[in-house]
Amino acid sequence: MTDSPTIDLTERPAAAGSVDLVPVVVSWRSWLVAILVGLGLSLIFWWPLYSGGGLLGGDIYTYFFPQKAYLSERLAAGEVPLWNNRVGHGYPVVGESQTGLFYPFHVLYAVLDVSTAYNAVQLGHYLLAFLFTWRFARQLGLGDVAGWLAGLVYVYGWFPPRIVLEWAILGGTWLPAALWVTERFLLRPRCRELAMLAAILAVQMLAGHFHLAFITQLVLVLHVPARLWWARRGLPRRSTATRWRLLVASGVTLGLSFGLAAVQLLPTWELKQSSQRENVTGRKYDPGYGHMPFGYWSQVVAPWRWYEAGADRVSKYDAGPANTNQVEAHLYFGLPTVGLLLVGLVGWCVGRRTDSRMVLWLALGMLALFYTPAWHLEVTRHLPGFGFFTGPGRYSIVTALAAAVLAGVAWQWLMARPLLVRRGGLGLLLATMFFPLLTWDLWQVGRAQTYAVFLETSLIDRVDQSPVARRLKRMQGPDGRPIRLFCDYQNLPTLMGVASTPVYLGLGPAEYFDESLVMPGPLPFGTDATPEQVSWLQRAGVTHLLSRRPLNASAWSARLVQTTTDAAFLQMAYEGGREPLNFFLYELRESRGRLAWLDGGDQAGRLARITDYTANRVTARVESSSGGRLVLTDLDYPGWEVHVDGRAVEPIRVEKMYRGVEVPAGSHEITWVYRPASVTIGAVVSAASLLLLVMACLVGRRRFELGWGEA
Repeated sequence: MTDSPTIDLTERPAAAGSVDLVPVVVSWRSWLVAILVGLGLSLIFWWPLYSGGGLLGGDIYTYFFPQKAYLSERLAAGEVPLWNNRVGHGYPVVGESQTGLFYPFHVLYAVLDVSTAYNAVQLGHYLLAFLFTWRFARQLGLGDVAGWLAGLVYVYGWFPPRIVLEWAILGGTWLPAALWVTERFLLRPRCRELAMLAAILAVQMLAGHFHLAFITQLVLVLHVPARLWWARRGLPRRSTATRWRLLVASGVTLGLSFGLAAVQLLPTWELKQSSQRENVTGRKYDPGYGHMPFGYWSQVVAPWRWYEAGADRVSKYDAGPANTNQVEAHLYFGLPTVGLLLVGLVGWCVGRRTDSRMVLWLALGMLALFYTPAWHLEVTRHLPGFGFFTGPGRYSIVTALAAAVLAGVAWQWLMARPLLVRRGGLGLLLATMFFPLLTWDLWQVGRAQTYAVFLETSLIDRVDQSPVARRLKRMQGPDGRPIRLFCDYQNLPTLMGVASTPVYLGLGPAEYFDESLVMPGPLPFGTDATPEQVSWLQRAGVTHLLSRRPLNASAWSARLVQTTTDAAFLQMAYEGGREPLNFFLYELRESRGRLAWLDGGDQAGRLARITDYTANRVTARVESSSGGRLVLTDLDYPGWEVHVDGRAVEPIRVEKMYRGVEVPAGSHEITWVYRPASVTIGAVVSAASLLLLVMACLVGRRRFELGWGEA
């Protein structure tokens, strides 16, 4: 089965620097070769991951692995986790979004161990990103080799330093896919292309990190009208004659993609309304973080200036509004690519014809590049979308794709020169020199500019060897009380199967950022806690303290439980070194724990014990001769219901943060169940949008395509 006809730039002599356009078909053999090339490149760049190794650095163990490990654990237990009870006092999994609960590729976490699934998802997306870029280049009229070049430049120029940011490749994969399908639709408008585009845009949003999805949508909003009204090269007359119709159809498709992704978007919108991002001008959140300083643009031609630079040197040349780092600010195409682009510029200048599509991509690339320093943030931060996301430097993904496309065009032009065509061996020699050199260059820069460290075995596989993790597991036990640690290093301690505070969330409930509710600062890491801080820990249900140095037990109101070295897991996670570190585990006295009676009375005659504690349900057995108010020191959030002996009762918010309930005298079973309306409504909207999409394709297909054909 072959793909639909496209326009190809044939590699043969043409007048004065131009190339002829002829129709071709992209065969299954071309797909097969492209898959092999893509696999080969991923093996070269990521062999440590293919061989069973792992990654360390950046947010991998402080943010991404804690999410994915919890997802994998709960799926293995037969539960779809809508709530994460490990980080702080909990947060909505779908609302926070980056777990990507409904992202189709994350089904691997249900069948593979977390490390293998994590590697497989990333490696699979590197292959897909290469294939989609190649196919987009072919749709523009480039040949196979030029398409491979475009895929190499885009995928392995922009993404390798961002291997520590899982969302980068997951989101960036779908930008060239959306453009490829859009080009197919503009060339030959059919309902199936619209359905594919809606599905691609929806899947990109289901991945959970919406910034690259937002950038993709912006590119389409600019690209489609420009192609229909100005850069019309390669479009049939029937498309330009019905351009308003095609523009409306594209807009409806974009809107429909939001409906398909509603199961993810509505819970995130609900969380956003009460998150730290609601106030984009506040101290807790700055959309200027992660921009690309103007001086850092020099990395495109002189990346060695910035090797081992780190955030301090990047900031030294920074005139932007907030902090940044070398990964967020990375943009590199490869020095051979820069040389090829210069050759293409010469060909463009001497040629008789200008391809307006390439001018369009040059304009899109430059427009994105000029946004990266966040010079316009004082205006754009107040616009929908722009103010919600950090990382203006991420707009350089469009610049990277533009450079990839233009490099493919330059290669095609070069290979069409009469000298190279007459002496085919010269073209082959040039290719055998250019591609290995570019691959080596991108590999070197990618490794030098990343925070990632490659390990022979995944660090998460060593958790069970950790003495601290084993001790916590024994204390928690099948019948023990759930443990909540106070310790540093963000969310990493949750990998040991316990809850941990303080939290590290990109989009978090406002309670975690409200200065009247959080622990009085500064956080006591390396110093004695104040009485106010100890009181906060006790009221917050913190049961244990984990420290890398001995604590003043009297000041902390704590009892030493264990002193141990940890050469298996924690020492690598905390320091990345090989020397074992000492860890001190303390029990906090007079803590409420997860569940406690609030008011006074005869405590000896009262019992409150958690009997079941899962993602979406907490069950407790309580006894009291007088009744009273019970507090569960987990976050009170919309969607949590409470039942006493199976009967729904009115929940109570305790201390502006925790879940409470009034319990009558006697013995009772208390159950908290998480049933978020936002997820239910979102699922209904997604299902309705899918049904509408299918009906539109079945019912309206013939009318739409015949109408277009009659234009």
